[in-house]
Amino acid sequence: MIDHSTIIEDRRSDATTGTESILAGVLADVLRVDRVSVDSHFFDELGADSLVMAHFCARVRKRGDLPSVSMKDVYGHPTIRSLAAALAKRAPASARPAAAATLELPTPTSAREYVLCGALQALFYLGYSYLGVLAAIEGYEWIVAGSEGVESYLRAVLFSALAFLVVCAVPIAAKWLLIGRWKPQQIRLWSLGYVRFWIIKTLIRSNPGVYLLVGSPLYTLYLRALGAKIGPGVVILSRRLPVCTDLLTIGEGTVIRREALFLCYRARAGRIEMGPVTLGRDVYVGEASVLDIDTSIGDGAQLGHSSALLSGQSVPAGER
Repeated sequence: MIDHSTIIEDRRSDATTGTESILAGVLADVLRVDRVSVDSHFFDELGADSLVMAHFCARVRKRGDLPSVSMKDVYGHPTIRSLAAALAKRAPASARPAAAATLELPTPTSAREYVLCGALQALFYLGYSYLGVLAAIEGYEWIVAGSEGVESYLRAVLFSALAFLVVCAVPIAAKWLLIGRWKPQQIRLWSLGYVRFWIIKTLIRSNPGVYLLVGSPLYTLYLRALGAKIGPGVVILSRRLPVCTDLLTIGEGTVIRREALFLCYRARAGRIEMGPVTLGRDVYVGEASVLDIDTSIGDGAQLGHSSALLSGQSVPAGER
């Protein structure tokens, strides 16, 4: 447990640079302690977790006298002294004029593509709704055609079970027919490739049957059928269904809590970008955490509640 009144320091704990002093002060405020040792490990000795360090990074970014600090920096340099040294090496690059930075322009699209995409989406909605209504009418007529009593009841149960299986199977079949396997790529908005992506995303998200399976082994089985690589003993409690499932890898014994987001895609600058999300064995992902594309968490590591990994970031094995 952390003593919230003071942190006992060793003989190497004194800050030797202004950056170390500032960073130590910011971290002490976040931890609500009097002071912290610049040589103490953020996680192992100071008892911080990813959520606490995310707050620390946010505090540092608000200051104008320090370079920006990311969670990747925190995991790579888990003491104030090593973090300050890393920031000192980066300082010359950070001091470049802001005009040198270039703003990423959105991928150009045309009005024709926009209209065509909207028309195809409307046709999909109409066609899918028509098939759903037609199936419901046929099922009802088949149920009432049976004799009264037990037969009608059995027909209703059979039709409900069949409808559940069909609703769950349609997104799987459509994904393999229209996409095959998802690969790391970029898709321009409103293009035909985007229409295919949107159809699969809509089918997966609008499938009411899957939400009944959340937290059960059938849920991971469903994701495997969509192409995800999931080990045994995985528990997923999040209802935020991933879309680009072939890019998702989850190791044995991992637990993902509610509202965690790991879609394996993101929308950016007029395009859809897809990339892998890799979780090792026995990983813990807290509630409402966000995993961007091209992120990973090592074996036995943890990501605290409401934390985020941005693209390119990772949590080393065993870290919290």
